[in-house]
Amino acid sequence: MKRKVNNADELSLAIAELEIKAEAQKKDIEETFKRVSDNLKPVNLIRNGVRSVFSEEHRGDLVNAIFGLGTGMLSRKLLLGRTKGFLGKSVGKAVEWGIAGLVTNNAEKMKDKAAVWIDKIFKKKSSVNHTPNNSKQITP
Repeated sequence: MKRKVNNADELSLAIAELEIKAEAQKKDIEETFKRVSDNLKPVNLIRNGVRSVFSEEHRGDLVNAIFGLGTGMLSRKLLLGRTKGFLGKSVGKAVEWGIAGLVTNNAEKMKDKAAVWIDKIFKKKSSVNHTPNNSKQITP
């Protein structure tokens, strides 16, 4: 902000104010630089990345990804078994990643279907009456 200076006293006062303002800005810049340089250290980058991945908001995505990758590996082994050649390995990887992507993208639907199936299985077992018959009790 420009201000009109008319004499030497006002000039001295304006210079002093600007020097104070410059010193405060310098301290602020130094603190910001220190904070940024601390955050850019490799250890802190890794720590913050791991915290971000394992945070509550990403936990569901992480579980879905692990579930998808596991399913992809299992499907490759079941469909192709052990392959030795380049073509077999390439097809195996394509199947693995394709199934993994499919499962990861549809994990919620698959969980819902699995829950329905599990409920049906356990309801059938629990609907069987396991209580003893109403037989005559012997009284002494």
